Amino acid sequence: MKSLISVFILLVVCVFVVVVRRDLVFGIDKESAIGASLAGQAKSLEDNLRRYRRYIILARPHNGSIECGSSSEDFPNFLTEQEVEKGAIILVFFIGIYCFTLLAIICDHYFLPCVEKICEALNLSHDVAAATFMSVATSAPELFVNIIGTFITQSDIGIGTVVGSSLFNTLGVASLGGLAASAPVQLHWWPVTRDVIIYIFSVLLLVGITWDGVIYWYEGLVLFIVYFVYFTVMFQNARISKLVHKFVKKVSKVNKVDDCEKGSTTATTTPTTTVAVISSYGSYVEEPITKYTETKSFSESQDEEEISIFRKPKGSIWKRILFVYTWPAKFLLFCTVPDPQRYPKLFPVTFILCIFWIGSNSYVVSWMIAIIGNMFKIPDAVLGLTFLAAGGCLPEAISITIMSRRGEGSMGVSNSLGANTMNILLSLGMPWFLKTIVMGTGDSSFIRINSGSIEYTISALVPVAITLYLTLFFNKFKLCRRVGIILLSVYSLCIILAILAEMVFFESQPCVDA
Repeated sequence: MKSLISVFILLVVCVFVVVVRRDLVFGIDKESAIGASLAGQAKSLEDNLRRYRRYIILARPHNGSIECGSSSEDFPNFLTEQEVEKGAIILVFFIGIYCFTLLAIICDHYFLPCVEKICEALNLSHDVAAATFMSVATSAPELFVNIIGTFITQSDIGIGTVVGSSLFNTLGVASLGGLAASAPVQLHWWPVTRDVIIYIFSVLLLVGITWDGVIYWYEGLVLFIVYFVYFTVMFQNARISKLVHKFVKKVSKVNKVDDCEKGSTTATTTPTTTVAVISSYGSYVEEPITKYTETKSFSESQDEEEISIFRKPKGSIWKRILFVYTWPAKFLLFCTVPDPQRYPKLFPVTFILCIFWIGSNSYVVSWMIAIIGNMFKIPDAVLGLTFLAAGGCLPEAISITIMSRRGEGSMGVSNSLGANTMNILLSLGMPWFLKTIVMGTGDSSFIRINSGSIEYTISALVPVAITLYLTLFFNKFKLCRRVGIILLSVYSLCIILAILAEMVFFESQPCVDA
């Protein structure tokens, strides 16, 4: 395993050398360099015209008005503006809300129990499974959006969605977990520290790649290689965790010896009550052990007696209305996704189908949000950083809300940070690499990113991740309502600053009426 890790690290170093010294590798002579430069300028002009098509004035002879594009242009045509204005907006609202309901049912009844089966089959801790397999599924919406933006619409919607989703995943999802927790949830410090460090490294890597505004094939390959390195490191979490804990114990012993030499005294107290801590191995432990607390898995936490979807519930009228409202979604999932509790051996099939449903539903939610934003004339900067980002992060938000109520918020935090890493390495890396390979490996074959402040917005994700870690650190890694309020306030402030940066400091030519 050490040799495998060494090979991956060597590949990453080699690719970085290619990025820094591309001229030495390709050996481009002067004539080919001039030709490549002219081709690159032509490509840049074409991309800029495509990028700013929504700001180009299109004069109409009959009324002299100006047509301006919107975020809905990045999605397929569903309804015309006339149909939306005549009342079809109600249908758009209903589709978005019902897809949200479908996502909640998938996460609660299929996806989370399936992740537990994966943990049991592969002997993985819950936080590792949340940061890897669970994150692959919840990052599916961003992957679909970037594939469409890279290959079909040729726009920056992919990287914009990833950046907006990263901001919401880091602060917004964690704040929802704190606000939804019925009691303070004690998080283990190691999974949070590990995921924050890996995420910051991924952000810095993305900043270095996108700083010049162009993406070459080897830069996409770097992200794709680091994606596999990430999985290798996560699967070695048990060994790394032991080494880190040994180092921490040695440092703590040295500090205790220094305190004794200075003549300091420590007070001894007897343990009374403790808080359940989610360890790095995914189980509940008591520190110190005073009382055994029985915990339940996802499948055990649900009703032991299975309730058929065809059986009407007894009780109030609201339960019956909810049954009728959710029955089509439950029936659709019942027919297409194997229940991991009834068919535990089919959990790989369940996991793949959950990825499909989560990705497609989140994409539809973002699609409906774009139509609503266009209807109410919401600026693209505001829409992309708020509603579209939240729509793409619905799986993470729903998952952490459910798990926080069960006292298992550690998986939600690892899932949100792991999804951010997946969005950078997989959702951006794979489409970029495949697109540039199709275009060719020459120096004139690249993908241009046309956004004035995107590199600064990406760089701002580093202090955002540090803010999350420091907030949890000073609160002794307890996820509670106070932490939720703090993170929600910081998230709101970051959104305001990001919108100002996009609309004021890097203002594009607006659309005006003639």
